[in-house]
Amino acid sequence: MRIWKTDKTSLAVGTSIYAQGDALGTKQSVAVPHNGIIRGIVITDVDDEASVTVNVWMFESEPAGIAANAAFALADADLEKVFAVHLVDSDFDGINGIAKFEQTAVPYHQTDGALYFQCELEDSATPTFAATTDVKIQFFIEW
Repeated sequence: MRIWKTDKTSLAVGTSIYAQGDALGTKQSVAVPHNGIIRGIVITDVDDEASVTVNVWMFESEPAGIAANAAFALADADLEKVFAVHLVDSDFDGINGIAKFEQTAVPYHQTDGALYFQCELEDSATPTFAATTDVKIQFFIEW
């Protein structure tokens, strides 16, 4: 078994107040092996603005995406590209921020070697992020 760690990727969050059901940042992609099983997802917030629950929507091909802090409403064409939605809600508060790690077992096949995803704020917290690069995500993949 080999584990692939993706780079930590900024969610490109906006600095306005978020609400439940908003897109947490913009659509993103990370380089991944063509086939694998997503075994873990880590989300970090270095400034500790809020302890939030996040849905990570994963797509078979690049979606149009939703603007950061807009209501998370996928277009029909993007909905057909979804292969998994994973809830990340385990909080580990630290001195400098919040880290969330969620174990998972999501198999995938991405012919172009890119994992496309976008996050959605699931809970009723109303975070305001200090900087657009504070919140990052990383995937751990068995391949």
